[in-house]
This record gives sequence, structure tokens and C-alpha cells, in this order.
Amino acid sequence: MKVQVCVGSNCTLLGAMNILDQLDDLQDIISENSDDYTEEVLEVEAIKCLGFCKGTEEKVAPIVVADGEAMFHATGQAVMEKIVNKLKK
Repeated sequence: MKVQVCVGSNCTLLGAMNILDQLDDLQDIISENSDDYTEEVLEVEAIKCLGFCKGTEEKVAPIVVADGEAMFHATGQAVMEKIVNKLKK
């Protein structure tokens, strides 16, 4: 499962770094409890800018793209739930 976290200025100011930290912790949890999760690898990538903010006047940051689906106003909890629901056996 590929997860991209935007670390552009707006997203960083609104919590993207906290989400990245939580994803790192989740990777550790998955590797320590591999029997509870599928074989699919959690791939986390910090992206300088995903460009979603530029096309709208609406405030959408922070943005996370998980498995090709963009999550606007992403929170650590929402991102973790999406990943765990997908990867948990």
C-alpha cells in the first residue's frame, strides 16, 4: 500500500509531519506484529507538493494520498484507520 504525505508549506503547518511520524510508528507496529497483517508492504513517501491546494481556494491541507485516494483535511487517526482496515487480516 502506497501512502504519500504532502509536506508542502500549508500541509506541514497543519500537521503533515505528525502524520508522517505516526506512519513511521505504524510501520514498526506492522513489522513487529506481522502475523496480524497482510503481506502487503506499507510504503510511505513524503512529497514536496501534491498540487491539490493550487487548484482551489478551499482549504484542503493537510493532504494524504493512500492507495490512490486523496484524503483532504487528513488527520493521523483517519489515515491510520484507513491503513489498518486495509492491511489487518
